[in-house]
Amino acid sequence: MKVARRTAAVLICLTLSLGIEARALRLGAPWDRHAGRVLAAYALAGVVFVVAVLALRKIPARRASVLILTGAAAFQALAVCFVPTTTDDYYRYVWDGTVQAHGIDPYRYTPLDPALRDLRDPWLFPTGPVAQQVVGASPARGYVDACTYLGVPHDCTLINRPTVHTIYPPVAEAAFLGLHLVSPQHERRQAAQVFSALLAWATALVLIRTLRRSGRPVWPAAWWAWCPMVWLECGNNAHIDVLGILLLVGTFGVLSGRRAEGAGRLAVAGALFGAAVAVKLIPVLVAPALATRRRAVLLATAAAVFLAGYLPHVVAVGTDVIGYLPGYLHEEGYSGEQRFGALRLLVPGRVAAPVGAVVLAAVAVAVLRRADRNPPALGAVALVGITFVIVGPSQPWYALLLVGLAVLAERPEWLAVAAAAYPVYFSGALRVSNTAMQQCAYLLAAAVVVLVQLTRRQKPSYGIGERPRTVMRCGR
Repeated sequence: MKVARRTAAVLICLTLSLGIEARALRLGAPWDRHAGRVLAAYALAGVVFVVAVLALRKIPARRASVLILTGAAAFQALAVCFVPTTTDDYYRYVWDGTVQAHGIDPYRYTPLDPALRDLRDPWLFPTGPVAQQVVGASPARGYVDACTYLGVPHDCTLINRPTVHTIYPPVAEAAFLGLHLVSPQHERRQAAQVFSALLAWATALVLIRTLRRSGRPVWPAAWWAWCPMVWLECGNNAHIDVLGILLLVGTFGVLSGRRAEGAGRLAVAGALFGAAVAVKLIPVLVAPALATRRRAVLLATAAAVFLAGYLPHVVAVGTDVIGYLPGYLHEEGYSGEQRFGALRLLVPGRVAAPVGAVVLAAVAVAVLRRADRNPPALGAVALVGITFVIVGPSQPWYALLLVGLAVLAERPEWLAVAAAAYPVYFSGALRVSNTAMQQCAYLLAAAVVVLVQLTRRQKPSYGIGERPRTVMRCGR
């Protein structure tokens, strides 16, 4: 009877969450108006999400798994029904896929290069008197309005930063090509959303399997499956980051259970890890947590897979494979001009970047020294979470990595740090300086993490790859 009541409570929460999700997505992009309303909808979705997960805790594993996967499918399906709300990155995905389908290396030309004029699709390159209006409707139009800064209507494009080379690593580029080959010409945006939604659902499934193989409860997988950030940045905004998260979760999955340290398993885990880094470079932050003396095969295989992905492109275009990455890092203030908001409270802005680098290096060394003793997921989530607090990124989709690691480590308090990216992302619309918002949002999230860590009951931590001595039946 208690299980039935808990199941009913979960279903009520999921239904309410779907209604909030529809409301938030219907509000659309918050850049001109109602930024506060959009953030409030996200916050309300987060509260109901937490209640739903807590209600799931005492439900038996089989039923919990069904609820987790059903809820994940419902959230992602609803998100796909709405046009992406807070990003336009998918336009670049579609363009890079088109270029590759015509036998051209994606790192060779910029979207506005005259050599690619024949490949321009009217959807990506609107022309005529409505072109300015179409481009102006982009979620991030401040970056993409080529009409304004080039002064030539026929060069209007929805692709952001159209005068620079792509920065996406080779596995991401391979995914863009695959999407182009399997999707109809006029439905490429929807195809990207469906693809990301399926990857998010698959990640939930792999998390469940990984937790079960490790003798852990399955309900923490709901921290990923039902997380508002996941349905927003995957099914709705179609960010390719989710492919890297799936590969990284697969890495930990291979390392779970018995015989996890065999050479064959380590090689497979290394291949998955190398591929994850070759989707987005951010998962490389996890490397110190995986770098034990027994896992040299893993790291060597990861490096080989990563380099093998870049090799054909290096042969084709040389150093152009770096793309706009240095310019992007400078543009986003990672050189110290805008990021590292928390450190700016302690040190002058001009030295915030080097001081931050030293602090993060020290954290990485500490994680590395404990890698042989601690579960890798615990070190990974701490390293990535601390990096977010110190650097203060404003791209919420980067924090998908932190959500996945929080599940693997059973440390949901780090979700507060992941959520802190949203007010920073909307700081302009809220008319608050980016630095001030970093300090407020990320330091508050860090305080939540510290408070939970201090109040958590002392109990053994069984990370992925280890088995507890006893396993409770309920929820296991």
